[in-house]
Amino acid sequence: MIDPRLLEKENVFYEEHDSGYGAVYIYEEHLAEVRSRYQKIDVIRTKEHGKMLFIDYYMMFTEDSEFVYHEMMVHVPLAAHSEARKVLVIGGGDGGVVREVLKYPRVERITLVEIDEEVIKVCREHFPEITRSLDDPRVEVVIGDGVKFVKELEESYDVIIVDSTDPYGVAELLISTEFYQGCRRVLGEHGVMIQQMASPFFTPDVFVKGFHNMMEVFPLVSPVLVPAPFYVSSDWALAFASGSQRFFRKEIPSGSWHPPGPLKYYNPEVHQASFCLPNFVKELMQIASRTPVLEKKPF
Repeated sequence: MIDPRLLEKENVFYEEHDSGYGAVYIYEEHLAEVRSRYQKIDVIRTKEHGKMLFIDYYMMFTEDSEFVYHEMMVHVPLAAHSEARKVLVIGGGDGGVVREVLKYPRVERITLVEIDEEVIKVCREHFPEITRSLDDPRVEVVIGDGVKFVKELEESYDVIIVDSTDPYGVAELLISTEFYQGCRRVLGEHGVMIQQMASPFFTPDVFVKGFHNMMEVFPLVSPVLVPAPFYVSSDWALAFASGSQRFFRKEIPSGSWHPPGPLKYYNPEVHQASFCLPNFVKELMQIASRTPVLEKKPF
């Protein structure tokens, strides 16, 4: 919880990660401050990095750097699953993930499930160039609980992308075995999923719990590391999973994927490199294979 004393200064937005570390954003204008049923949503405009979206005082993206995160969330699974036609996106009400998925003509249908309608409303007003992707005729927007949606879903999808806030509060069930069981059922035999899994350095407990529960359900699971600018520690983890080896590709075979348009970050070389893990992350994965509880950091 952010120290209220920090909020007394003008034109300064704070992001607090622990008692000894945080980030400071100097803004020119505080464009939005909305308290929804689920969370607090803020948008600020900065001189150097454009507009920024915050949820519960945590930075979600900046206009000048969001392409790194969104391209990796989408092109890793869609380059791996070369036959994907139907994509389910859970979270991602800003539209960035959907924008990237729409670059693939072979994708026939995208369903976005966002629990907080206010996120979409705020982003439509302040990030229209991103959120207009939700108006594409291939996209269906559902306002609802992603965990419940997957549990009750009676059709299958080729790819599931979980673009959520960190798994606390309303998002905590998104790293539960119940949720992953629903995802595996929806994906069928050969589908793949990818999920935002926080920082292995600053939140190793979340990393271990999430990967443990995912490995309880999926036989094939791997971290994907993303150097996301402005995220705490920069090194960010995604979780890539499948029930089948067919499209669980850590390398993209030559000729199996072609850029679906101009990309600023993702390419097959980056894809392969993102599966290379530092030793401390390998150790966290070894711990996660045994238990969901991290009793001691390996660093």
